[in-house]
Amino acid sequence: MEVYNPYSIVQVSEVLSGLTVRFSTKIAYLGKAVVISLVNTGLTAIVSVTLIDEWRELNDVVVVPGAVGAEALAFVQDWTKRFQIRRDYQILVNEMRAYLSDVSRWIEQVDLSESLPKMDGRLRTDVFNELVVPLMQKMEFYLDALNSEAYLIDDEFASAHRSFAQAALHPLLLRAPFVFRTYTKPLGYAGDYQMVNQILDDPRQGPSTYFQMVNAACLQNILAVAHRNRIDILVDFLKRMADAAQIAGKTLRIMNVGCGPAIEIQRFLQSYPHPEVLSFELVDFSEETLAWTREKLSSIVAQIGKPVVINYVHDSVHKLLKRRIDPASESAREFDAVYCAGLFDYLSDKVCSRLTAHFAARTCHGGKILVTNVHSNNSTKFFMEHLLEWYLIYRDEASFYPLLPAQSTARKIYVDATGMNIFAEAIIT
Repeated sequence: MEVYNPYSIVQVSEVLSGLTVRFSTKIAYLGKAVVISLVNTGLTAIVSVTLIDEWRELNDVVVVPGAVGAEALAFVQDWTKRFQIRRDYQILVNEMRAYLSDVSRWIEQVDLSESLPKMDGRLRTDVFNELVVPLMQKMEFYLDALNSEAYLIDDEFASAHRSFAQAALHPLLLRAPFVFRTYTKPLGYAGDYQMVNQILDDPRQGPSTYFQMVNAACLQNILAVAHRNRIDILVDFLKRMADAAQIAGKTLRIMNVGCGPAIEIQRFLQSYPHPEVLSFELVDFSEETLAWTREKLSSIVAQIGKPVVINYVHDSVHKLLKRRIDPASESAREFDAVYCAGLFDYLSDKVCSRLTAHFAARTCHGGKILVTNVHSNNSTKFFMEHLLEWYLIYRDEASFYPLLPAQSTARKIYVDATGMNIFAEAIIT
């Protein structure tokens, strides 16, 4: 579909509610849709979505002789046309389903057993780890194979393949908390603050030993590891800024756009001896996220007993980009550093370029900006798309570099240890 509002910021993996599809005057679909890709063409954006609720074709069928049969025949013909699933893909998905089904039944004995050591009703941690390692290795083998098979699928048949895989595997996956939240996106978008918390928290979550294994396996994939690396790199960035503040003998102001749970700030406050040398402005479009983050950071500040200034701003990318920055205004050149870690994964090149220009306008001369993106060589891309409906906009070094603002120098592009996260730093002139 086309979006004509030039100021409308549609994000990849965003959930659209109340989407209506009509065949002539008949409503065939009314429900949610997930944005899977977008292309800007100037004043319009071409948006592709996948539909995740039930269709309603039969709601308006008039029951007269032959009408229901005609609908059934049309369904068979349409299904035959759409269901062109690669044979190797079918075999792999069915084999993975058989494996997970057998693992589920086998592990159920663990939860029922009274002889295995348990604590608080759960299998003791050391025994759990010993049990699930070989099982997760086989599961990871299937997920890698799924990525390889999905890579071979033409775009026009990708939707049918995703539906096939989800129908077969979701009953064996969705009760794992991370899988469930990623797929359902309760806040309307992927990568919300609780998903980030799950990536960084104890991976052993779920109602049973089996689903704890599934959850742990999903959180050991390379992209989850890369996200944990991203936090470490952001903490290092903040510590470098704090070192510079102590040398300069003044407090430096830092803005974080799309702050989420601000895990890196939590860790900075807890590990740096004088965190008060930095003050923060945290921006997020989700009031729920800001409320959670405010409570968490306030608790940490109270614990460490340091006078750290943190301001919270409820604002969206849409509003930020509509706001003109007057060079003479108080909002111009007010920050010593601006960073944004996570938003670029869901936004087009045009929006990202406008964002970095906005960051530059609000950063003092000699200040820094830092932005991140998931690298285009993400080896878990198709697992994320086919099973989780989690779509990202990927970039490599060559495509990331032009997004940096023109008024910057000392541009540096680098990746984390996995190669899955790409970072760009620049000094504003």
